[in-house]
Amino acid sequence: MVANSASAFTELSAGSAVPLDLDDLLHMKNLRCHNHVVIGDIALRCYKNKSKWTYDERDVRRAAQALADFRLDADDLLEVPLPAHRRHDEQDAEERSRADWRRKIGSWLFWQAAQKHAEGRHYEEWNDSWTRIGPNGLAGDLTWDEFITACDQSPLPRTVANTRPLEPMTFSDGSLFLPRAYTELLDRWEQVEEDLVTRARTCRDCAAQGPRWGAWRTQDRLGYVTLCPPCSGAAFQRYTGRLDGVLYDSPRVRGTRAADYLCLLCAETRAAAWDHCHDHDYLRGPLCGSCNTFEGKTSPRNFLEDKEEAVLHLLKCRGCLERRTLPGRYHIAIVQKHLEATEHHRLRSRRCKRRPSAQHMELAHGAHRFDLECWRHSHMWTKNVTVPETAALVRDFVDQALAAARPNAVVPAARAASETTAPA
Repeated sequence: MVANSASAFTELSAGSAVPLDLDDLLHMKNLRCHNHVVIGDIALRCYKNKSKWTYDERDVRRAAQALADFRLDADDLLEVPLPAHRRHDEQDAEERSRADWRRKIGSWLFWQAAQKHAEGRHYEEWNDSWTRIGPNGLAGDLTWDEFITACDQSPLPRTVANTRPLEPMTFSDGSLFLPRAYTELLDRWEQVEEDLVTRARTCRDCAAQGPRWGAWRTQDRLGYVTLCPPCSGAAFQRYTGRLDGVLYDSPRVRGTRAADYLCLLCAETRAAAWDHCHDHDYLRGPLCGSCNTFEGKTSPRNFLEDKEEAVLHLLKCRGCLERRTLPGRYHIAIVQKHLEATEHHRLRSRRCKRRPSAQHMELAHGAHRFDLECWRHSHMWTKNVTVPETAALVRDFVDQALAAARPNAVVPAARAASETTAPA
């Protein structure tokens, strides 16, 4: 069991000179990327046994002992230059996803410098001074004590290679320092990660190179394998709607394996589960684990905006399509999008041209209350949208999506809930 492996690793590596953070031993956050958990410069292979992820106990013990035996000379220090700040849009996707411990530590410093710069300042007074190295050698006017205090109070982990680099790090005369042996360990971690990702992004059947972040990865009996879209299409059949209009708990669904199909949303990965509408219980289609999790657990607005064909996928549910609606959890997001596109406050005698942000506050007395704010002018106001108005906005949103997908089709009028009957 994973919990037993984590306990054994913790016990065997106790007293290690490396400041370990073993949370990932339990949560295995990068399984989709390369089927391994990397601690320091040691990669532990993860695999499935009876449908549950686990480790080889021998690997766990060898890795824990190696880290327990690791030695650091606290007096043999190496300067760690702070990398220059680069905006997200200045880096390509390949660069952003590559393991780089210096850039990661730098991002923590620049983030905290940005928070200090914005604190107590009006939006119009913000500038990019925090993106430059200040006279004290850190980002902006951030001090080392301020940075360490903020990290200690933050709920976010500050880890690299499942270790805590800020613990052995020191700051002196405007420079950052780490023990030489530790920096060499982190350099080896970068290479281990790069090697694992390179192997994992290679299609098993044709050796084509896929994205670094695991888009071609699909689950099999022992873990994840990599198949490019053409090879996936050859290995798994495309879903053509043979179970459209069937209830999720139907014997027809239970007797058909989702894993025989390609994911209906991304069309690149083997499906892992049947997706269905939780409001009406009708089947929508087979989804891979990533798309199924994204639909079910991400924010409704992110799903609608980030996934192509998201609305049409939701309308695979017979109940949603016939009633010209979407599952209830998407309604607030649609109203938010509408308000941000149509609501504007008055600025002297003119309407402000900037889009406000809309935040849903409560449902009371048959109406949804939204707080709207224009960040540019620090102006706030309230808008109430009744439940019938919400339903109408959702219906208009659905009709627009259907019209865009089928421009020449005649969209029939929505049916009332009482007119929709379940199939026998």
